[in-house]
Amino acid sequence: MTLNLIRKHDGAQIASRAEVASSFAMRLRGLIGRTRFEAGEGLLFPRCNSVHMWMMSIPIDLVFLKKQSSEWMVLSIHRELRPWKLLPVGDFRADDALELPAGTIERSGLKSGEVLCIAS
Repeated sequence: MTLNLIRKHDGAQIASRAEVASSFAMRLRGLIGRTRFEAGEGLLFPRCNSVHMWMMSIPIDLVFLKKQSSEWMVLSIHRELRPWKLLPVGDFRADDALELPAGTIERSGLKSGEVLCIAS
């Protein structure tokens, strides 16, 4: 499943092609082995409040989200996480995690407290 995620208050595009990592295999692999993560892409991990960077070859932006019906409130953001980071990055309050190409948070101006929703 692929989602088109926008910021609710102004409709700014966050990820036009965010895949949902719903299967065990997809969650296990994540972005491991990928050498490119293009603008507009994303990877949403439902029921996830911690992400590791082991065996990753690309930097990412990471957003932890609190599910609110069919929307998500941004709890915390982490810019430009580097590959092979030793410790996991997490937010114990989060329901879901959204991985984005590095630089997406900066370009979009995404901030904690904002709400993301699915564009139709």
